[in-house]
Amino acid sequence: MLDRLWAFYLESPGLSLLILGNVVFVAGAFGLAAAALLLRIRNDRKAAHWGSLERRWEAKTVEVVTEIDRPEALWALVDKADALRFLNFLLRFARRLTGAERKRVDELAAPYLDRILPQLRARSAERRARAIQTLTTLGSRRYATQVLASLDDPSPLVAMVAARSLARRESPDFAEPILRRLERFQHWRPSFLASMLASIGPAVAPALRAALVDPRYAPRVRSVAADALRELNDYLSADAAAQVLGEATDRDLLIAALGLIAHVGRADQVEVVRHHAEAAEPIVRSRAMSALGRIGSAADADRLIQAFDDPSPWVALRAAEALYEARNPALATIASSDHPRAPLARQILAGGSA
Repeated sequence: MLDRLWAFYLESPGLSLLILGNVVFVAGAFGLAAAALLLRIRNDRKAAHWGSLERRWEAKTVEVVTEIDRPEALWALVDKADALRFLNFLLRFARRLTGAERKRVDELAAPYLDRILPQLRARSAERRARAIQTLTTLGSRRYATQVLASLDDPSPLVAMVAARSLARRESPDFAEPILRRLERFQHWRPSFLASMLASIGPAVAPALRAALVDPRYAPRVRSVAADALRELNDYLSADAAAQVLGEATDRDLLIAALGLIAHVGRADQVEVVRHHAEAAEPIVRSRAMSALGRIGSAADADRLIQAFDDPSPWVALRAAEALYEARNPALATIASSDHPRAPLARQILAGGSA
């Protein structure tokens, strides 16, 4: 047989190599298919094992959470090798609960949480972020030191997960460390960052007020603080906003301060707002119009009317909205005139906003 194959090769070497290549290719394809099949079988068995184990955990967890059984009964079902898997299970389970039942889940996780700590040094940023999420969700304030340290993690993703986790603790103690690192999150929307800080609750307001007037913070950080104070409806921040308007030159900071003073400002602070009604930036002028509509006096009506001739349509729009909110008859007069922006006035009168 070998002699015949050798003779065939000598007669047609090119064809022989082609046939051999095809045989090798087919054999390799069958080998890959077999390996994939074996891997699928192994994964299916593993999934079935974890599914069965988690069903046992869930049944017993329900009994423990409802105080039908003791925690030891559940812990007895958890092997040391399955500790991390068990914490992942509790993390999902905890999201369904509130109040006393939710606290019992934290108690069930407590003996295992220290095993998460090595994950904070993992190479993968995703694993480090997951570890922070687990520690803060199931560990309450026990691991605050480790989570605070993660604010300086090389990965912005990990640092943001740490910041959000600390904010959810609803403690003003964490506001200042987050604010000091807020410049790291340049790629996150300021509105998102403001909402994150506001989620700490009203007790965070003093720290935000301090940051708003502190020139050592970057203007973007101070702007975020102003937006967070606006979300909190913090009326005590009106003086801080007025101070910023009297000193700041950064456009975004001025916009945020004007937005804050329009929301919580007082009539005695109107003069500092009037100064910005003549600003070079159209968006600053437009925010000043909104603020004048909220805290301005009758003396500001002429300024709002004149804003209809502003080169920026946004300034005219905010002035029209301010006149509408003040129920000033001048808006109807403009609407019935041949003024180029009479259609804008009619639209505001019809719906209250453009």
